[in-house]
Amino acid sequence: MNDLIIGCSTNYDWSKLKYWINSINKSGFKGEKVMLLMNCDKDTVQKIHDAGFSVIGFRQDNEGNLVYQSSIPVHVERFLHIHNFLKDKDYRYVITTDVKDVVFQKNPSTWLENNLTDKEDLVFSSESIKYKDEPWGRENLTQCYGQGIYEDFKNNTIFNVGVLAGRGYAMRDLVLQLFLNCINRPIPIVDQAVFNVMISRHPYLERSMYTVSEDAWACQLGTTADPSKLDSFKPFLLEPLPKLEGDKVVTSEGIEYTIVHQYDRVPEMKSYFDEKYSIVNVLTFRTDI
Repeated sequence: MNDLIIGCSTNYDWSKLKYWINSINKSGFKGEKVMLLMNCDKDTVQKIHDAGFSVIGFRQDNEGNLVYQSSIPVHVERFLHIHNFLKDKDYRYVITTDVKDVVFQKNPSTWLENNLTDKEDLVFSSESIKYKDEPWGRENLTQCYGQGIYEDFKNNTIFNVGVLAGRGYAMRDLVLQLFLNCINRPIPIVDQAVFNVMISRHPYLERSMYTVSEDAWACQLGTTADPSKLDSFKPFLLEPLPKLEGDKVVTSEGIEYTIVHQYDRVPEMKSYFDEKYSIVNVLTFRTDI
């Protein structure tokens, strides 16, 4: 079976999306690449297609631009569209991430092949901090579920909903459950809180891999490297900090991360990745779509 990387975007143009796309093309990933686009100009659509991605849109205006109106926030609605894409297909591994602030340094299929065991269907990545020690997450969880649920979950480590991967059938079901549990909540930004409550219970506990930053699957730089927050977070971080070493972001032991998330919050890393992934790698273009 083939592997899949799939992302979803609205109101981003090529200047925002090219880093995610070009990093995938340079990572050595050989599977299928799909971009779900809600609102997007036709020139960006063409560039994404030319970069070897299948593009799925919803409506076009008379100029050929993709247009889509919805009252559901994109970070929630994306899970429904990803599920609809997956429900009639079979993939070995499916990877979905945020698209504006994520880059792939290595082929994610390789990490999954080497680390996912027969007992595990899904892979989650830690933010290296507990809910009680992270102000935004603490408030978000409380607003979504109330003080009582916060008290029950405050000592849990936060896992990031912006980087998800696993076996195709498990990812298909996970994204649907995420969508269904996110709608009709009291605040619009609920996907992170809903995700963390879900995966802290059975059956996820038996069938999932809960990676820490030092596993080198994915680093979450919003908590572990953002210079505007790092001084306040450092006393509460549960593991060593990621670092930029030469031309790679690595663990404290120098192991290169497969996925780097929220790099745009770290000026040094943003400058590096903006340059590295701004140029299209024409050698990876597909001509069969």
